[in-house]
Amino acid sequence: MSSRISATLLAVLVVSGALTACTADPEAPRAVPITEVNIGDCFSSDADLTVATLASSCADPHLYEVLSAAPSELGDAFPGDDALASEADARCSAEFAELGRDTVAGLSALHLVPSEQTWSEGDRDVVCLIASSDGAELSGSRLPTNG
Repeated sequence: MSSRISATLLAVLVVSGALTACTADPEAPRAVPITEVNIGDCFSSDADLTVATLASSCADPHLYEVLSAAPSELGDAFPGDDALASEADARCSAEFAELGRDTVAGLSALHLVPSEQTWSEGDRDVVCLIASSDGAELSGSRLPTNG
């Protein structure tokens, strides 16, 4: 009898856990692979920049905001780390400057580029980021509004 009660209790716990997961707060931060960040996402990351913890809103504290994401223009074969970094430096610096002097005061332009491994898996995006120059957390978006 006790094994039947234990099995029933386990089933109730599993079902209630599943229901809790289904009704979890959609506004809560969530972790995604760094290759899945999109324009306008505000996030923090692990030290290796492999996992992005997306803020539920850019009003919440975050370390980075995605300024742009577009495929590399360096061809189909992996061009190498230096070539990707050069492409990203030029692209991200230009896009960052377009934000205007007042917007970028105290900020830095950073970038993410595919590794040889992620390139072989189909990742071609050069991602331009906005971050605080002193590494402090940001709050609020720095991207222009469309209104």
